[in-house]
Amino acid sequence: MNFEYKIKRTVNITLIELENQIHKYLKNNCYKISENGNGYICFVEDELSNRRRSRSDFHTRIGGGKFIFQEQANGNIDIELNYLTSINYYLFLVGITLVFGIYTRNIIMPIIFSIVLATPILFRIFYLNEHVFDKILSS
Repeated sequence: MNFEYKIKRTVNITLIELENQIHKYLKNNCYKISENGNGYICFVEDELSNRRRSRSDFHTRIGGGKFIFQEQANGNIDIELNYLTSINYYLFLVGITLVFGIYTRNIIMPIIFSIVLATPILFRIFYLNEHVFDKILSS
């Protein structure tokens, strides 16, 4: 199950610089560009990449998405990122916790553990919303 979310921001750089920075960010972070058109870039996570980094960045990665950018009349650029992030792993953990709670006939612990297991999902969404564009523009 994928969760879709949108982030919007206005930046003050040229369109060519923005496209170059997006391409550089995607290449450095092992994403594969699936489509590249006038005003948009679609990408997915490259599962076949020879990524040497550890998977400790799991909570800060985007699963796939689309950058959409438009130039305004005043020279600024509106950039929008529609991204997908997978929550299957967390749903699996919540399901196991609920099954364990039903098995032990304890109703309070599954509720508490479900809240605890939902915390990484919220962390991932808030982190991506705050830091993705900053990482792209600094690359």
